[in-house]
Amino acid sequence: MSALGGTFHAAAEAIPGITSGKLQIVGSVVRHASGPLKGKIHSYLQETGLVGSLLDSFKASGSTLARTTLATGNPAIGAGVAATQLASSVAANVQNEFIRQGVNRVEGKVDALAAGMGALQNIGIANLALSATGIGVSLVGFGIMNARLSKVEENLSALTEGTDRILAAIERIRQDQLAAEFAFLRSQVNLFEEAWLMTDTGRAAQVWLGIALATRPHQERFEDRARELLLDMPPEYALADPMIDAMSLAGGLRVACLMACNESAAATAAANENARQIESLTGSIGKADLVLARLPAGIDRASQEWEKALSVAEAEAVPVAASWRQREAMAATRAAPLAQLERDGLMPREWLAAARANTNEPLLLLRAD
Repeated sequence: MSALGGTFHAAAEAIPGITSGKLQIVGSVVRHASGPLKGKIHSYLQETGLVGSLLDSFKASGSTLARTTLATGNPAIGAGVAATQLASSVAANVQNEFIRQGVNRVEGKVDALAAGMGALQNIGIANLALSATGIGVSLVGFGIMNARLSKVEENLSALTEGTDRILAAIERIRQDQLAAEFAFLRSQVNLFEEAWLMTDTGRAAQVWLGIALATRPHQERFEDRARELLLDMPPEYALADPMIDAMSLAGGLRVACLMACNESAAATAAANENARQIESLTGSIGKADLVLARLPAGIDRASQEWEKALSVAEAEAVPVAASWRQREAMAATRAAPLAQLERDGLMPREWLAAARANTNEPLLLLRAD
């Protein structure tokens, strides 16, 4: 299926092992979960151009995402509800048939979208693929990046209808400046795309390198905003979350640019830096912290009202904690395929180009040694 001599495979090939528990996904890395190879890397995952089409379809569910996020204070629940809506609205019968058969090539745009969504759901990462985090290098085209930026903005917009405390926090981080930051990221993604059209790869590399350098201060500003919100008393977890997503997107853009320049060492360093940023912000925050932040003040702990509030808070905190751990794992494994590409004699730009060009499968799989 690949123009590169069969090096890249459809990730659906791993479905039997994943569903049986023999393989396990950790970030963008698939590892052996049992047997003599337990713990060893099986392969690496990378989202493709088809994910951009899924995200475009997902935007139609944006109102659902915003409403659910606002009602629950939980962007992860909003994403899950909207993803479920999308899955049921795009040729559900074809999707179910795809899941039943496991690996089955379907034709036509609607069928391909349904099949792609089915494959992602079948290995348990549909929400992750549709989130701001992404799978592998989190940028293979303008459509994907633009849709993810829009999703982060929608989450922020939903929060502007929240409590006075949240509104005060939004004012402190200057919502007008945030709009300018997002506009800047979109302009840089446009430049990234234009460079792919250049016939002179040397000039294209200069553009990509310029984007990587120009985006770094914006990545750091998103980190500063997130840290300020997390250090508030009480911490503004819901508002810090989209700031961290935006920081991850900026970091992903920088990694993609450096990979497009075939600068493996620099791309690895940028990916590791972004992973450290994310880990330092949320790595020490667990479910218990998220539950405590959701409990209303002034309730007697011996009352039934307390038990009910605790139950609701726990239900809301579990998916948020899970999404944060996923984001940390994805950031930590973003550069993982680079060493394998080098061993295979392939350049990082080839990996990106193959992913961008593929519109039949939602994920590509790079086999480990």
